[in-house]
Amino acid sequence: MEAIRSYFDASPIAVLFVCVAIGFALGRIKIAGIPLGGIPGTLFAAIVVGQIGVEVDNNIKTMAFALFIYSLGYVSGPSFFQSLGRSTLNLVNLSLVSSALIYATIWGLARVFSLDKGTAAGLLAGGITESAAVGTASEALGSMTLPPEQISAMQANIGVAYAITYLFGFTLVVFFVSLIAPKLMGIDLKAEAAKYTAELGIGGDDDLDPGQESALRGIVARAYQVTRPEAEIDVASFEKKFNGFVTVQRIIRRGRAVEPAKDRKLALGDRVALLGRLDELLEAETFLGLETTDTRGLDLIGETRTVVLTNKDFIGETIMAVRAKIDPQQRRGTHVVKITRAGQNLIPRPKMRLQAGDVVSLYGMPEALDNAVPSIGYAIDQGIAVDYVYLGLGIIVGILIGMITVPIAGSPVALHTGGGCLLSGLLFGWLRSRHPKFGGLPPATALHLRDFGLAIFIACVGLGTGPQAVTLLKQQGILLPVLAIIAVTVPIVLSLLYARYVLRMNPAVICGALAGCFTCTAGLNAAVQAAENETPVLGYTVPYAISNVTLTLMGPILVLTV
Repeated sequence: MEAIRSYFDASPIAVLFVCVAIGFALGRIKIAGIPLGGIPGTLFAAIVVGQIGVEVDNNIKTMAFALFIYSLGYVSGPSFFQSLGRSTLNLVNLSLVSSALIYATIWGLARVFSLDKGTAAGLLAGGITESAAVGTASEALGSMTLPPEQISAMQANIGVAYAITYLFGFTLVVFFVSLIAPKLMGIDLKAEAAKYTAELGIGGDDDLDPGQESALRGIVARAYQVTRPEAEIDVASFEKKFNGFVTVQRIIRRGRAVEPAKDRKLALGDRVALLGRLDELLEAETFLGLETTDTRGLDLIGETRTVVLTNKDFIGETIMAVRAKIDPQQRRGTHVVKITRAGQNLIPRPKMRLQAGDVVSLYGMPEALDNAVPSIGYAIDQGIAVDYVYLGLGIIVGILIGMITVPIAGSPVALHTGGGCLLSGLLFGWLRSRHPKFGGLPPATALHLRDFGLAIFIACVGLGTGPQAVTLLKQQGILLPVLAIIAVTVPIVLSLLYARYVLRMNPAVICGALAGCFTCTAGLNAAVQAAENETPVLGYTVPYAISNVTLTLMGPILVLTV
């Protein structure tokens, strides 16, 4: 033990990585089939390691939290602002009501059971699984005019309460949205989702691993030779015959390429390259003539571009309606092959309604995509370069926002680093979505900064909490798990009733929306598995984006009001 203590004293940074490594190893442990998770695992590991008394520079904790909270805002920014529209009004309504219910429940529990400010904030962060509230509440406590030892004790209580209540809150949300909620609504989630699927045509490819795709592509290119006299019509008439789902990309006539203009007539003997949906191409073969293996001069270069939907005219519209709104020449030769919403893949169907922030995968020829992409939104830069100037400026702005103090009821109130960086992350992420030519921060990098920053921050919290952990466990040990269950059960049941009987939302969508209101991605996955299709995803995105902001800012509010 002395050797370990000496090692950590010589290199305090090493203890952080020890806690993260052990924590994420613990996070792989499954309880009732549900992984514990790397962040709670890191906190448990840090609390145990912290018993030997290890001091970590507070600036490391602040920097890690700034990176985490800014990245959280940056990732959520586009979805957060774009979700505030008429098409998502019910989901926004449910998100705000749910957050208010969560606050009221935890505030009431704190009053009834005489919880201190730190324990109440830890109950919010753990029971509702909103880890960011650990930092924002801790900063709010640090600015209060209380004795330093009292502040230190309450900050320690945040970490311990978070560690104890997280597993109970997390598990309850997962089981509630997938099993309990359908029973309370008196529905068969699988049947209800299937019914909604039939109406909207939603499906997914979740069984595929990263880098995999279906070998049976829906959009293909084929070469044909014109052998039927009735096929001697102009290109525009030919494409209209197949509703624009088949386009003529190349024409070879007597060994020479000719431009496939709209008024160009096809002639017997022409070899043509067609691009379109497989079912339509099979009909085109019957009309034109037989498929040919002579592809000289007909080679095509296809490309897939990932586009974020930002066009307000298309948000809330069905794919069929959007297709009708776009000029046929502008969308010619482009096909929607996949839609991703909240990280879940959806197969596009004519009646599927689009939401702000949907990521649309378009396939077609490069020149055709150049025409179509601007009408939908902006193409995601697939590069890996990070604009560190933009990243640094965003965090600087966040710190400056956090330093602004406003007197409320005679006391100075500030957002501090957490609240400031969250707001700047939202703003800078949204600006990047509107002007994608600058501010590069690839999604994978942003998620890494978010998760790594949170892991280091939580490790710092756990190490500082360690010495006080035993004291709080003796005082509140058995009570905290019970409070976590109450803190989740009351608001989630009331939110369910509100969504079902006041907002009259679809039951399958409600299950996904509740997972979003409690920022529980594992809950969404459980609901999707129970439904056996992607319907719950439709309700998840907007509440998740909004609740990530409201619940994070709720940490300081609880500290000020309890």
